[in-house]
Amino acid sequence: MRRDNLFWGAALILVGALLFLQTQGYIGNIVPYLWPLALILVGGWIILGVYWQPALSEGETFAVPVGMAKRASFKFSHGAGQIEITGGAPAGQALVGSSGVGMNKHSYLEGDRLDIRVEAGPSFIPFLGPSQGVWRFQLTQEIPLALTVEAGASSLNIDLKDVLASHVELKTGASSSSVTVPARGVSLLDIDAGAASINIRVPASTAARIRVQEGVNSINVDSTRFPRLDSGFYQSNGYEGATDRADINIEAGLGSVTVM
Repeated sequence: MRRDNLFWGAALILVGALLFLQTQGYIGNIVPYLWPLALILVGGWIILGVYWQPALSEGETFAVPVGMAKRASFKFSHGAGQIEITGGAPAGQALVGSSGVGMNKHSYLEGDRLDIRVEAGPSFIPFLGPSQGVWRFQLTQEIPLALTVEAGASSLNIDLKDVLASHVELKTGASSSSVTVPARGVSLLDIDAGAASINIRVPASTAARIRVQEGVNSINVDSTRFPRLDSGFYQSNGYEGATDRADINIEAGLGSVTVM
């Protein structure tokens, strides 16, 4: 809200200044100036979001409690912009996240499974997204969960190192995605991306088996941790017997894939 107030305040000051100059005869009709002015203001709003990301106030967040659930299923749908999904939800909460215009959430308990659906619109359009310019969500670390993320032209930061995620599915278009897989238990990560840059981090204590569809422009896999066994196929030594391990499948169009 504070950043939106800055936007409106700056807009009113600049328009007022143009009107003053017009009444004093320094400039003619101000209408031709309004479109460039709008572009300048929106650009400033986006840049401000990069360098100033204040903590969320209580009125800018929401929470979904765990309640009686023993497991959870999350699905995030995101249009464009920036989104961050991490662990760290407070005790007793399944999900804590940004609230704002363009965001809808639904949750219901089916048996012992809590289903949560979040639709988050663009984060970069003034007044239609989160006030800090980035959708931020924290997941529970108390119960096992499955996670699906569908995004368009987005910048995604998904850190599940401390989350008990058994299955993670990521579907993106032209995007930049950074994903940290769970450090505990057995997990499956499926990525289906378009023209994308994909960076995957595997915690040091976690073994991994990695399959990358041939055709990706650039593949960079840490072969000291994940030796190459075949074309597009890499696997940690001792993977089959590892207690903590991740199975990673990547299908991508034009783009780059890094696993480390």
